[in-house]
Amino acid sequence: MRPLRALTRYVSRYERGGFAASIAGPYALIVVAATVYVAISTQRPGSQGLEAVVLFAVTTPISLLLLSLPLASLPDDPPGPQIFLLTITAAGLFQAWLLWLIARGRRKDKAAGGDTPAPGPPTARPS
Repeated sequence: MRPLRALTRYVSRYERGGFAASIAGPYALIVVAATVYVAISTQRPGSQGLEAVVLFAVTTPISLLLLSLPLASLPDDPPGPQIFLLTITAAGLFQAWLLWLIARGRRKDKAAGGDTPAPGPPTARPS
């Protein structure tokens, strides 16, 4: 419960923090789910690796840039596919972070947000 409270407090610091979290959060979950799907389905016998198209479709803008890297020259033995999968997943999570940065807006002003009272002259106590 404590991390959830800290997350909502952090999100509420920005003008459109809730909106940005509702876009970037599910996108990050979709990237992770697609990664798990590809990792499990490519380990099955008879798989030709075409399941990775799902991960490319989810992470499209940045994954197209990653196609220009020489990742195809990685060996087919175990470290090669894992490096490729982690690279595409990291690109998708980076893309989710960029969505958060773009959609969240500016940070709220503390005085206008009502978190602290605006400074003013001290009030006199009744005697």
